[in-house]
Amino acid sequence: MNVDVRRVLNRAEICIEFGRLVILPTSGAPVPQHWFQEHSSGLIREILTTLGIEAYEYCSYTTGYYDKHKAAGVTLQFESAISDSTPYAIFNAELTRSRSTKTAKKGSPLPKGHFRISKRRHLYRFWKSTGLPEPKRLAALHDYMGNLAGILFTADWVKGRENRMDAGSLLPLSVSAGEIRKAFLPDNLRTTPGQAPDNIQTRLPDKDSALSLENRGLQPIPTTCHENHGKAVISERRDKGAGSSPPQRQTPQEQHWEDWLDEYSRPEQPDSDFKQSVGSLE
Repeated sequence: MNVDVRRVLNRAEICIEFGRLVILPTSGAPVPQHWFQEHSSGLIREILTTLGIEAYEYCSYTTGYYDKHKAAGVTLQFESAISDSTPYAIFNAELTRSRSTKTAKKGSPLPKGHFRISKRRHLYRFWKSTGLPEPKRLAALHDYMGNLAGILFTADWVKGRENRMDAGSLLPLSVSAGEIRKAFLPDNLRTTPGQAPDNIQTRLPDKDSALSLENRGLQPIPTTCHENHGKAVISERRDKGAGSSPPQRQTPQEQHWEDWLDEYSRPEQPDSDFKQSVGSLE
């Protein structure tokens, strides 16, 4: 069953930062990972459609020589999150070796899919804008490209070139919590639905990462859901309440999504037992 954005907004803060959906429950209880994976795509589509925003997700990349000048470059392929469009962006890059090795000479072609860039290139600046970890060697960036999957991007278009994005304008999408709340609950606005948790753990999917490389994920974003840019953010409180033991709760696997959302309408209380049950899902 699909979850409604308005129902979630009654119990949590929602925004999109660094192209990733962020949910911060007002109770401070952790968002079950399985729940997020099941409903995040539907929530994103509803948000984008309601706000009239077109955003794109990375699919793959290719290398080659483009345009009439046969300039070397890297093409990133995208697909729309809400329509059938499949735009692309081309970044300048080098496709030949910068120096001789035991097996190849300087100027010879790099292996298929490999490329070279410097920190002055648009592709490097684009990578930095995502908040993804930078490889120890830029020459190994091709091994990290899969980490772009799952991030929402926006860009301007190149005039006269159908489906071609302006590579220099390609950036992660950012939609503030205020914008989302205003669009879905215009008659019930409030600045924030509650105090945001002090510690925010951000996790990225690593299924597309190269197995031989370390995927360190994003660094914590201290200003989550406010003015900065910002996939799944799992948040929890470290402060423990005093008093008697909390009543026994269902595990996330046993809960219907409405039961889980109802957690947010309850007064704040110690939730260490619930955290332990959720921990097994992460």
